[in-house]
Amino acid sequence: MFIQLTSRFTFRRIFPVAFFLMVFSLAVLQCAYIDPDLWWHLRAGQDILTTHTIPHTDIYSFTKAGSEWVTHEWLSEVIFYGIFRVAAWTGLITILSALIALALFITYRRCEGRPYIAAFAILLSGAASAPLFGIRPQMISFLLTSIYIALLSKFINTERTKLLFWLPPMMLLWVNLHAGYAVGLGLIGLYTVSVMLDGKWRLLRPLAITLLVSAALVPLNPNGLRMFSYPLETLRSPSMAKYIEEWASPNFHQVTYLPLALLFCALIAGLALSPKRAQVGEVFLLLVTGFGALRSVRHIPIFALIAAPVVARNLWAIMVARGWERWFTKPESPAIGLAFAINVLLLLAPIGVACLRVGHFVAYQPKYEAKNYPQKAVDFLAQQQFSGPMYNQYGWGGYLIKRLYPKYRVYIDGRADVYGDDFMTEAMRTYDGREGWREPLDRLSVSTVLVSPDSPLASLLRVDGTWKTAYEDDQAVIFTRPRDTQTAANMKASTAETLR
Repeated sequence: MFIQLTSRFTFRRIFPVAFFLMVFSLAVLQCAYIDPDLWWHLRAGQDILTTHTIPHTDIYSFTKAGSEWVTHEWLSEVIFYGIFRVAAWTGLITILSALIALALFITYRRCEGRPYIAAFAILLSGAASAPLFGIRPQMISFLLTSIYIALLSKFINTERTKLLFWLPPMMLLWVNLHAGYAVGLGLIGLYTVSVMLDGKWRLLRPLAITLLVSAALVPLNPNGLRMFSYPLETLRSPSMAKYIEEWASPNFHQVTYLPLALLFCALIAGLALSPKRAQVGEVFLLLVTGFGALRSVRHIPIFALIAAPVVARNLWAIMVARGWERWFTKPESPAIGLAFAINVLLLLAPIGVACLRVGHFVAYQPKYEAKNYPQKAVDFLAQQQFSGPMYNQYGWGGYLIKRLYPKYRVYIDGRADVYGDDFMTEAMRTYDGREGWREPLDRLSVSTVLVSPDSPLASLLRVDGTWKTAYEDDQAVIFTRPRDTQTAANMKASTAETLR
């Protein structure tokens, strides 16, 4: 029995398990940042479950109250809050990190050269996508994107039409989870063009039918037909790329995007040196998704999931052509004695690391929170009742919604689509202290300001005689102004507007 166990407990067998446990651990580390939007997602999920209604207009801000809010992530928000209520932070960080690891594992199964070459390709793919990882609905889209690509690729290789039957039901689920459903439709469309370029005309009909059926299911969500135009409006929004880093092009001067550069290099080198010639359709997929990744950080994972198997296949083909594959495929002796102990340690170590990472985050979650969010300043606000509306910086809006709604309503938060380009520009102009920064504060009767101590707006308010510091620490500063001063400012702003 022991000999049979040791014969299976070889390094090559345990390597994939250990590798994906480490991938899980790295995902936990990335998720521990706590995405700024997670806070309002949790609040929205709580409100949906409490009221049994899905909001269609803004309820969290005073600046856009009653404006259209396309709640495209409503089901994800309900799921997130459900997990949080049952298993708190432990459940959220464990499940979301597991989704990330699962998405990459599905891609790993599509790679040649398993386990080592495939793991290298997945390492590049995962590291390139890592800037987008976190406790956020996008991770559900990441998993569904991986599944869609796997099913579409297998269909093209095997011509098994039944594989496509899974796509429409998943589309119905996806459109209620996240607006990233558009990626699913886009992938079906891209693979349809791909088979046309390769002359596989017999595959065109089932793909076209799948695309039409999937598109017909999109309106089956609380926002109806509105979900067709919403993703396009988001992509066309100038403020997205201007003010939100993940919608901008990757800056290769930052270390964060070095893995993406390496993935591109590995892909180009593999395509150039491999004895296997890439098909036209595959090159088309790489060009379109690669362009998307260069245009917007948000699209990097789509390219990474498509590129990883191509990198692995070409690297493996190069090794086979040069006879190097024997170093990775030679038979392994049963692990006995010291070798068995080392293999057990190599397996237990990543399990221990994964458990420690989750445990550390859960135990010190308040410290993780305080590192990026104005925890003590919000505690102070919760104890006070400052009159009048409050201005807050963009990245803290979601946190304020979770902690202070409905006692306070925010000026702005991460729902950029609710606020629109003009308002986003105006809010950022105020924060940056540019010309006209004071006018929105006066026009909207703002009497409380919560911003970073080193922000341009904080510097301006410190020397402004009408504003006083009510609270300050290393993370945040709160300014207030008396109501009579606020009233005078309103009259001045009203007069200026009339004269204009």
